Amino acid sequence: MKALLILPLLLFQISSSKGFVCYQSRWIGKTILSLSQTEVLCNDLNDSNEGNVTILERGPNHIVAAKPPSVVCHHSGWTGSRSRSKRGEEPEIPMLQRVRDAIQYIDSRKAAGNDSGDQTPKRKVNLIHRLDRGASGALLFAFADNEDEKQKDRKGSTQSLIEAMASSESTKTYVALVRGEGILHDVDFKKMDWFKVTREIKDENGEKKNATTWFNFVAGQPEISENGLDQPRMSLVLARPISGRWHQIRKHLNGISHPILGDTTHGATKVNREWKEKRNMPGERVCLHLARLQLPPTTAVPEGIDVSCPIQNDMMDMLRVYAPNVLEQSIDTFRREGILIESNEKYEVGKYTIPEVPPQSKSTDVEDVQILAQGDHFIIVNKPPTVVSHHSAWTGKRSDPNRRWREPLPMLQRVRDASGRRVNLLIYQAPRLNFMASRGASGCLLFSFANRTNDGEGEVAPCQVTKTLIDAMQSPDSTKTYFALCDGNGIWNGVDYDQGWFTIDKPVKDEYGKLRAVKSLRKELRFISACILPPTKENSDDYDHDNLEGRKACIILARPQTGRWHQVRQHLSSIGHPIIGDSTHGRSRTNRTWKKNRKLQKQRTCLHLARLQIPKTEISPEIDVSCPLSSDLIDMLEEMPELIQNAKALLEDENINII
Repeated sequence: MKALLILPLLLFQISSSKGFVCYQSRWIGKTILSLSQTEVLCNDLNDSNEGNVTILERGPNHIVAAKPPSVVCHHSGWTGSRSRSKRGEEPEIPMLQRVRDAIQYIDSRKAAGNDSGDQTPKRKVNLIHRLDRGASGALLFAFADNEDEKQKDRKGSTQSLIEAMASSESTKTYVALVRGEGILHDVDFKKMDWFKVTREIKDENGEKKNATTWFNFVAGQPEISENGLDQPRMSLVLARPISGRWHQIRKHLNGISHPILGDTTHGATKVNREWKEKRNMPGERVCLHLARLQLPPTTAVPEGIDVSCPIQNDMMDMLRVYAPNVLEQSIDTFRREGILIESNEKYEVGKYTIPEVPPQSKSTDVEDVQILAQGDHFIIVNKPPTVVSHHSAWTGKRSDPNRRWREPLPMLQRVRDASGRRVNLLIYQAPRLNFMASRGASGCLLFSFANRTNDGEGEVAPCQVTKTLIDAMQSPDSTKTYFALCDGNGIWNGVDYDQGWFTIDKPVKDEYGKLRAVKSLRKELRFISACILPPTKENSDDYDHDNLEGRKACIILARPQTGRWHQVRQHLSSIGHPIIGDSTHGRSRTNRTWKKNRKLQKQRTCLHLARLQIPKTEISPEIDVSCPLSSDLIDMLEEMPELIQNAKALLEDENINII
């Protein structure tokens, strides 16, 4: 067993040293250019509008631009067709094209002096190195239009900068957010300062090549804080690759069991999904940022290059909200290594062209959304039955024509289209309140806006909004009241449950079938009314007067104090009153009878989140929203007048209206 545990470490050559090349660090940054045209200047690359490119440094032969995440450097086989767009979104525009357009825009503005005039011709630029689509940071380009191909004895700017990038005197300092607290097999990486990892890795063609990377685990945090509170297990790491291989940093960090957050190829799928669903990490984000680029003097750039690119807002928000101590412990190292978290300097900002999407390629699958409540940071909508909250493994792969593309448009996309803003499904994200509305359920559905907003006292980060609302939903003052139409009459195994509000505290199974024997799995229930329905047609399954299969019905209110997979459905089934239409925990024969004779829709589970109450927070007022019953439930209840009459007064007390 001991040999097995140390095997991963034997695959690496790890050594500690401080003998690498390092130029003088700068914390504040330097003046890039002094321009009179202030409209092409911006002092925060994170705040530039859509369609803008921030130029960190520009010389006669080179440009250094700030690459945002989720943007490719250039078109290739990974990006597919240049003209094809997804679901009517804008076509993918790589950094190479963006920088070319931005330089033309800046030069045209300078030549015309703020007046409209003829545009200067576009200059040809070449990409010197690449960053992954999900990564961000400094990206180096060379002007190629001034290279004279006839002068064979003279190196062009592109070749000169490529050689400088590959030289041992160049330094590329990356900032990475990784899973893990910086400890592996009792080895604390945080105490090792800079150390070297050497390991052969395969390139994109499958050939093994030597690769070496220096790492500095600056700070990390365990899963449980000193105060006993839950927090994500993560570390902040600096990386300096000596060689340049395909996904080198990502592979080396994964090899020492600290994969980069968001790395879908070499990372931890479960951890990535948790960060995306619960902590607002963008879908195509890899938390890797080229923070500082240092190259020795060359014929193209005689003074050399030393450029710092401020860390992007999305990574800074993750640190400020979920790992503030890690950020605080990293400040001194950032200053020492010349890494910027903000800059007081003004950068050139140019615009690139966004081609219009052809009308026929835009999505026509638009559905109406009933908005129940909306604030600056949240929106609550009415989810209809048989509609999924978002795509997942349950709806199949995107490429499967028999599954996903036959699904109605998910609520996440409907709300995004209706509000015109990117949103996060908040009810699904609560880690201890996992009560996302199932496909067959209906009722209140809470989303947070994923765009940065301003509340009048400063900007509010999207992950801060999500975390604040989740904490409010987890508080004892929040209440979720579900309306359930169940199979039963309030009596089970001689126990009469018609006794007002009572509590169930039973373990439930998770989605993998594992019994979650957790003490806090509690739920408040209240039986409202029950009835025995008359038989239907003579040829139906429930014609026999002594056979009550499919003829018992009752209304139950449920208030989960915790949240697990199908918790309401499992608890009601455990006391002999499964929800009508529940194909997982209910009675199959009863469900067939209701579908055949009593207007139960296909894929419908008669569970409805009727009222959502969330206490006031620093970013939102007190929320108390009621959602009317869906039309299909009303149609079913109209066939049971006795049930409605007995339940009406009690439901009105809970601010729930049946009809």
